[in-house]
Amino acid sequence: MVASQDFADYSSAAAPTPISVPTAASSVAGAAATAASAQAPGTHRVRPYTKWYNIGERVELADFYSEMFIVPFIVVVIFIHIWGTRANRSKAKAWSDAHAPVLSKEFAQVGTGGAGKSSATVSHPSRMRVSTASQYSLCLNDKGILTEKGANEFVTYATGRENIACVDIKLSLLKRYNPMALIAEQVLGFVFESMPAPSERMEATLLTFDGAESGMVPAAAGGAMSDKPSSSRSSYDGFVFAVVHKNYMKTLRDGRYDLSLTSTKDHAKLPQWATTMSESAEITDAMLTPELLDALRNAENSFEALVISDQPIDAPKT
Repeated sequence: MVASQDFADYSSAAAPTPISVPTAASSVAGAAATAASAQAPGTHRVRPYTKWYNIGERVELADFYSEMFIVPFIVVVIFIHIWGTRANRSKAKAWSDAHAPVLSKEFAQVGTGGAGKSSATVSHPSRMRVSTASQYSLCLNDKGILTEKGANEFVTYATGRENIACVDIKLSLLKRYNPMALIAEQVLGFVFESMPAPSERMEATLLTFDGAESGMVPAAAGGAMSDKPSSSRSSYDGFVFAVVHKNYMKTLRDGRYDLSLTSTKDHAKLPQWATTMSESAEITDAMLTPELLDALRNAENSFEALVISDQPIDAPKT
């Protein structure tokens, strides 16, 4: 029978030869032989060279583009924070150095505490005498008489004067340590009238005893609270009086209930930029002393308001 030409004839092909597969024993033996030849004396083991062994070839400058922007930004933020904090502390210390002598002259104790204390001589007749052998102190720290509540807020405290319970003083400075927040507050204050622009200001709040020292302060062991009898201590009728800068007049009247009870009138003794908010003309004439007028003229645009009140700041609900 003749084979067809459409099919290949495989009958004459050679038989396939099987591929030899190395056993585990032969593999271990071969590896041992290779290691022995590598460790033989006079021979060196050669490893193939790749870029991984050269740090200059496996990294590029493009791999550090993000760090090149982030690290300088962090350095600038830290520098501005340190500079702004130190600038505010320097301003606060300058203020305390300028006003500490005046406060220590008028009050027996100035400051909320500190590591160092320096005793002062009693030189003002109105100071409240606690005992015959008491020493009056000025509490100092690295920022003078001030205590730092924040990077832009400093406070101090004074007490020890007849008919005065205490004086709380708060010094608010600009956020120099955070330019982004400072710019945002400036922009919001410019756009919205209800949000005042940030400014540096000193606010002092004085609370009076009005002859009630014996009920609030314990008596000294060796004597009375004061040389004066209790009948001669101050006891005044309540009133509301204020001298304000005309630029802040509307803001104060809208924000304070006590000033809404007063009438606003200019006074011939006052500078043109100042006005009075008082309940009666007699109170105005009595309060505008020569010392106060001189202080107002020296303060000029730095002055905001001087308010004396027996009424609450917020309106009563009933």
